[in-house]
Amino acid sequence: MKYLNSINHYRALAIVFIVAIHAQFVAGLKLDTYINQFFFNVISGATLNFSFISGFVFYLVLYKRYKYSTFVRGRVNRFLKPYLFLSILPIVVSLIIMPMYWDNSNLAAYNSWFWYIISIFKYVITGAHITAYWYIPFVIIMTLMSPLHVKFIKLKFKQQLIIFGVLLIIASVVQRPYTRTFLFQAVQSTIYFTPLYLMGIMCAMHKDRIYKLLKGKDVYLLIIALGFVVLQTNNGVLGLYKNHFLAYNGVDLIVFKMVFMCLFFMVWLHRFEHVRSTIINSLANTSFAIYFLHVYVLKLILTIKNYYNLSFEGYTLLSYIVIILLMLGMSMIVSIGVNRLFPNYSFYLIGYGKKPSKDLKKN
Repeated sequence: MKYLNSINHYRALAIVFIVAIHAQFVAGLKLDTYINQFFFNVISGATLNFSFISGFVFYLVLYKRYKYSTFVRGRVNRFLKPYLFLSILPIVVSLIIMPMYWDNSNLAAYNSWFWYIISIFKYVITGAHITAYWYIPFVIIMTLMSPLHVKFIKLKFKQQLIIFGVLLIIASVVQRPYTRTFLFQAVQSTIYFTPLYLMGIMCAMHKDRIYKLLKGKDVYLLIIALGFVVLQTNNGVLGLYKNHFLAYNGVDLIVFKMVFMCLFFMVWLHRFEHVRSTIINSLANTSFAIYFLHVYVLKLILTIKNYYNLSFEGYTLLSYIVIILLMLGMSMIVSIGVNRLFPNYSFYLIGYGKKPSKDLKKN
């Protein structure tokens, strides 16, 4: 298999977009102008980049040596174990300061041990205890569904396109979960993100043809994607489309935008296959750890800002850029530091580091 440096670049870019979305809330970037609203809508839905990349890598790297038990064990080690470890503190804090966050009155008496056990279970299956952690329960569901993805790979291209098209339309109606307290939000997220995952698989299967067919035409893909952003912004929708499960609330334009945006990045970044950058490689290699850790840095910056009553008014754009760099830099430093301090456990603690030798032998 030929190594695709462009996918490495894409992973780095994807995590920057995700951090940029969350940094906006700390910097106080006001969305009171059309330009600001347009920019915010451009980067909204950035997690779909990871869904596309995951599908792409699943076919390119994992499919030929796919074995269900090994694949599940690998995902558990890389995602579930760090998720559970890094969830301990925010869940404990949430139970202390928001004991009534979950209404368990029909199952247990308030302030009983069973009440807290139920609350912990609900936090774990939803990821509602801290920003961005909702993604991991969804990843685990996708992992368990991987035999279906293998069957999808074996279908004819026309059959794949039909399945992708139907699921894309369904995703645009289902949309993202409306609230964190929805216990089955991982299921709703699976419905929403699956089309881009399957698209990643298809693009990996036909990458050479796509590179050849769309060479020099990436700008048109970008224009179409930005066209969806214009429609969304003109309709007065800021950020993500969210909906109650099995309710109709219009059509999500972001998922359509990301179809063309993912194609754009795939083709455009292919121009830079020859580019080798230490910074980009570090971002890509630590992207999972950054995803886990940047929310901790986010909380730290927000706490300092509120404690000292800091205001970035007049310097909003500058503070926004600085906060993005801080969140990325501090997360990378912590990732590398933990890996050096605990080389045998870092992979399980934060999702970054060399796999322990016992896992390498199993795989």
